[in-house]
Amino acid sequence: MLILALLVASSATAQVTVHAFVDKTELGDAETLAYTLEVSGDLDDLAPIQPPEGRGLALRQGTPVHQERLILNGQERLRLTWAYTPQRTGDVAVLGTNVRVKDRTYRTDPVFVTVVPQQQRRAPVAPPTGRPSPPSTASGDLFVRAEPSTRRVVPGQQIIVNYVLYAAPHIHPRRSQVAGTWDAEGFWREELDVAPNATYPRRVTIGGQPYDAVTIRRLALFPTRTGALEVGAMTFEIEVARSTRNANPFDSFFYPLGSRFTEEEVTAPALALTANLLPDDAPEGFNGAVGQFGMAAFMDRDQVTAGEPVRLTVELSGTGNIATLAAPDVAIPPTFERFDPQQNREVDRGATPLRGTKTFTYTFVPRGGGDFEIPPVVWSYYDPAAGRYQTRRSAAFPLTVTGAAAPAAIASETVPVDPSIPLGLMTDATWRRTSSPAAIPLGVVLVGLGLPLLALLGLVAARRRRDRKGELSPERRALRAHPEAKRRLHDAQTALGDAPAFYAALEQALRAFLADRLAIPAQGLSQLALDEALAAHGLSAATRAETRALLATAEQAQFAPGLAGNGETQQADAARAAHLFAAIDAEARQPVGA
Repeated sequence: MLILALLVASSATAQVTVHAFVDKTELGDAETLAYTLEVSGDLDDLAPIQPPEGRGLALRQGTPVHQERLILNGQERLRLTWAYTPQRTGDVAVLGTNVRVKDRTYRTDPVFVTVVPQQQRRAPVAPPTGRPSPPSTASGDLFVRAEPSTRRVVPGQQIIVNYVLYAAPHIHPRRSQVAGTWDAEGFWREELDVAPNATYPRRVTIGGQPYDAVTIRRLALFPTRTGALEVGAMTFEIEVARSTRNANPFDSFFYPLGSRFTEEEVTAPALALTANLLPDDAPEGFNGAVGQFGMAAFMDRDQVTAGEPVRLTVELSGTGNIATLAAPDVAIPPTFERFDPQQNREVDRGATPLRGTKTFTYTFVPRGGGDFEIPPVVWSYYDPAAGRYQTRRSAAFPLTVTGAAAPAAIASETVPVDPSIPLGLMTDATWRRTSSPAAIPLGVVLVGLGLPLLALLGLVAARRRRDRKGELSPERRALRAHPEAKRRLHDAQTALGDAPAFYAALEQALRAFLADRLAIPAQGLSQLALDEALAAHGLSAATRAETRALLATAEQAQFAPGLAGNGETQQADAARAAHLFAAIDAEARQPVGA
């Protein structure tokens, strides 16, 4: 039995390469652009990567919509994908970003894209012609065809494309590999594994002639726009042995012993496909997912003390483009501090069609006590097999928070608090407090008011002694900031190698230094509110930007430790913090307006 194996070139290298690309160079103003940054090589000392800014494009969320870290042919590869939405038509760009590995920094070039009105991207839909026309008949005794699972789809729908090698009985292929470059503009593509049983030849008849057919490559393609699309031609190098026609039938069994193999090139012709518009009646929670999916959602606890983190996990599983599934919307009270969801993806490349699971972990921190209810998570997708939208809905999540309320200054960067708006009008989400504190009997109140009087007198005396020492004066706080900063940085360095612990200590050190040096409640402020406070104290734009960047690095490393660097990267970030402390101290010596 003839077995056809794929030839995979293996070339491991420690050289670092950085490559940035987009899924399309022209998009409609209602579409989403996928920007992918790929870093390959020795990535042991890779620093956290920040998403590039857009010019005329808005970043949809700070965390990647897809992240993947693999070892291919002995070489490590990290792939991060962010989603951008156009803000205007015309020429726009995703600007460059820095990638730091060890002591070297790599800079990506800007990627330019043209945004056109959406109607210009809608090609007319051809009338249905019934069954798709079959591929052209065989030409020659050795050829390759691209055979799609379907030719009419909607954006995001999975198309399985098998590249099948056909060989006449007197031709004996042994190995194959893709030659040159290949293009599939307008598609997101994923490589699939070819099952071993598909590498055995099967006898077929085309145009009255017998052929041995073998699947040599399998792809999952997902259209990213509507209209007429084309999968480019793909060329293969095939290593074959040819025997004489009408030779002894045993030749096909014994050919490896005496046959001479040569390489021949065969090209699979381009493949034409059509992507039609999705139906207009998209329901709540639809964000472009197409396929067949299930959803599970759960919270790690239903009782917590104010200030402790709570994690809500949403798992989306099924067949479709797992990589581009966007995080479902999760509504939480605006007084909760929230972080961008951490994402994890698992795919089964041996399954046909491609299937997998994408997990979103939302972390939020309640700052006040009470009984709350997180509304159900609602998520929708389009099922092309059923021809309609489907909606998945979880149960609500009750949460009891104990402990005193946090300061009113606390806010979330993603859910800003406007003090002029009543809390009940701050969000459309249906979160609510489900109970109120029980009334306290009057007798208990009277007794309680009497008992603290003696303690109050002692507190007043202690307060006066403390004020005389000047412990809370701005001057004393500024003097205390320097040794405290050194101590906290030293504490952070004792956690080197443990990324979450190190960056938690580093963030604590930075916020405590700001509180001591500038006498502002830095520990209770979001990054946005903190930046405004720093500006009010006269810090320069560069120093404020470095403060934001270091806090963002610490936050990402704590909640996405897989992207954090090793001990050397952490040492470098500790040095960044020390330089930042010095810059803040120098700029804060003079009061604002002095």
